[in-house]
Parts: sequence; C-alpha cells; structure tokens
Amino acid sequence: MKRIFILMAAAVVMGCSDFLEVDLPSDQLTADLVFKDGQLAKSAMAGVYRSLEEKGFLSGSSMGGGVYMGCYADELVSYAVSTSNFSQFYFTTINAQSAAVKALWNDTYNQVYAVNRIIVGLNASESVEQNIKNQLLGEAYFVRAFLHFYLAETYGSVPYVKSVDYRENSTIGKKSPDEILNMALEDLNLAEDLLPGSAVAGAKLRPTKVAVNALQARIYLFLGNWDMAIAASSKVISQGSYIVETDLNKTFKKESRSSIWQLEPLRAGNNTRQGALYTILSAPPTQISLTLDFVNSFYPGDGRKAAWIGSKSDTQQNTFFFSSKYKQSGVTPVTLEHSIVLRVEEQFLIRAEAYLRKKQYALAVADLNVIRGRTGLSPIVFTDEVQLLDAIVDERRFELFTEFGHRFFDLKRLDRIDQQMGFYKPQWKSFNKNLPIPEAELLLNANLLPQNDGY
Repeated sequence: MKRIFILMAAAVVMGCSDFLEVDLPSDQLTADLVFKDGQLAKSAMAGVYRSLEEKGFLSGSSMGGGVYMGCYADELVSYAVSTSNFSQFYFTTINAQSAAVKALWNDTYNQVYAVNRIIVGLNASESVEQNIKNQLLGEAYFVRAFLHFYLAETYGSVPYVKSVDYRENSTIGKKSPDEILNMALEDLNLAEDLLPGSAVAGAKLRPTKVAVNALQARIYLFLGNWDMAIAASSKVISQGSYIVETDLNKTFKKESRSSIWQLEPLRAGNNTRQGALYTILSAPPTQISLTLDFVNSFYPGDGRKAAWIGSKSDTQQNTFFFSSKYKQSGVTPVTLEHSIVLRVEEQFLIRAEAYLRKKQYALAVADLNVIRGRTGLSPIVFTDEVQLLDAIVDERRFELFTEFGHRFFDLKRLDRIDQQMGFYKPQWKSFNKNLPIPEAELLLNANLLPQNDGY
C-alpha cells in the first residue's frame, strides 16, 4: 500500500482549542516525545479531530464523504463542470484513477495511521497519567472503528489497519466488509471499557460510552444482528442525557439535546463546513442542490421540510433547494453550530428496524412514532411488515439526509440501490455500489488485488 501511513505532524500535534497547541518537527523523535507528556498526547488526539473535521468521511467539507455520497445517491444534484469531483459522483463517472476516490482513501488511512500512532505510543508510555491514557486510547479505538466502518461500506473489501509498521502496511491484504465490521466491534468493545459513561454538560466533543453504543447499534444493524442492535440502541435511548430534540430548529445547534458526538470548528466564531457548503446564497447554484425528487417526496405536513430545507430562486423564477439543517454559512461572533456526527434520533430508527425484523411490530411502530411525533405527522398504525419497513426507510431518508451518506449506505445494505439508482440514474451499473480501489494503491500493493468488479 502506498505511504499513506506516514506520520503527519500537523495532524498529530496540532491541538484544537481544548488542548495545548505546540509546534514540533515531524520526525520520529518528536512522535516519541509526544507520548511522554499527557498534554502533548491530548494535543495529538485533538489533531486527529481537526483532520476528521477537515477532510474524509466525517467531514462536512467539499472534500468530505458526505457530499460525495449524496451526489452519488439520489440526494444531491451537481452543477459543477463534468470533471469536478461532485459531477463525477453525480454522473457516476468515477474510476480507479479519480482524484476524489484516491483522496478519500488516502485521507482516511492517514487518519487511521494517526490514531494507530496514538494507540502504540500510549500503550508504550510509562509517563502519561493512567486516566488520560485510558481516555485517549478509548477515543482512538472508537475513531479507528468508525473510519473502517466507512471504508468497508464504501469500497467493499479493504484492509483493517492496526499497525504503524510501514513494511507490514505496505503488503497488507483485504478483508470482507463483514470481517471489517466485526473487527470494528472489537475496537468498540475496547473503547467502551475505557471511556466515560456520558458527556459532561455542554457540547459533546469527546466520544463516550454512549457514542460507542450508538456506533455499535449501527454496525449491528448493518450485520443483521437484530438482538444486539436493539441492546446497543437501547443503551443510548435509556440515557437521560440524550433525548430527541422536539424543536426541529434546535436539532443542529451545538447545545442540541439529541447530539451524542460533535466535531468542533477550528476557530471560535467559525461554524460548520456543511453550512458553508450546502447553503445556496445565489441562484442558479454553481455547485450542488437537493434533488427535486427528494424535496417532493416529503409527506404533507412534515415540519422537517420547512425547518431543514431552504430555497433560492433565480431571475427566471427557477427555484433551487438546499439542506438548511445548519443555519450558519459564515462566521458569527461566537460559534453557534458544530458538526453533529451522531445523534439519538438515528438510534430510534435503528431500534425500530431491528424490532421489525424480530416481528415485534408494536415496539417498532412506537419507536418510529417518536421520530414522526415531533414533525407534525400523525402516528402510523401497523398494517403489514412491508409497509412498515418502507415507512422506516422513508423516515431514515427524511431524518438523516445530507448526514455523512446515510441514504447511499441504506440503499446498499437493503439491496435497493440498483432499483432506486437505476430509475434515478440510467447510467447506473450494479458494480457502482462499491467505489473502485485507487489504481495507485493496487500498483504498490498486489495484496489489494483484485480490483472491485466493473472497474
């Protein structure tokens, strides 16, 4: 595999506002010194969060997996030139040489390397205080699991990287998506033992056991382990600190009661990259908008359409729609919004689907109606299993749009992607459900062969 695991000093030692900021040279001695001091180790982990917020699957930026997978599915339209990253995903013209495909892979594995360096450094350290070591190790295991979840669901079979040894990583082989998800669960078990039970008052910037349980519930859902999905999501839902935000206009504020884990903007007064990316300030747009098919699919009376979708018209009275979950598209006197990665509403939808699969229909309907109840929609009544599953899938679409690719991953795991995308994008081929492995990586590591089908 290409040298995607080199130590990135900027990511490893640059701290966010909560941690000591340092400026150290990017050699191995520096890396070792970081793990002799608890504050420098905290700064290293803060640098990982900065990287996650900037680029990769958990970034709301124009280089983030969320916007790419939104364009790839049926959420977003691209107006950019045909060679742009957005349009390559929207028109399904990506290939193994595509810069965005390569960057998403490399950025993510660089982030994996950074957390692996923290894990190795902390496990070898005899001077970092045990409480700090436990907290940071738990966070690192959690992030490593999260990143591999996205890699597997996007690319298919990929390596699960735990080493910082370049020689080992340069010849590492692939594992199937189910193997990757089970390895992620192993990391989450480690994280759960190390992290605190819930977040302190205020913004949820540090992963906790509840964040671990939320990701466990999602992975169990993807694996079809309904009992464990119910158990993990129930742990989250039973926590009094995380409740469904009944005011839709507060759901994406940094103080949102439903938020489980957030990423903080770099500077005070900055807001989310999603707010800047998705908001259409003038029409016609030059980058992206929501698809009309999606906007028109909301049920009458659904308050999410009014609260979370904005519009802009051009001089010809053509109207374009955009995600306005995040209201701030620029700098404010104080930061008002953080990027919310995990929130409790997803957990009700996970548990509803798992209950449905267990044929516990009344419980599934009850969870689904918790989500619908704050939107202005009337409660649903169980009629049959197929209709209830369709209702859950619809609620996931309306609740989680433009949040890190949920729609694409749902269509894929439910085996609905060919039908839906074949209708929406005539050029769609079944093999498009996986992105290609970057060709440059295959040339450097033959153990990553074969290339994904169709590329």
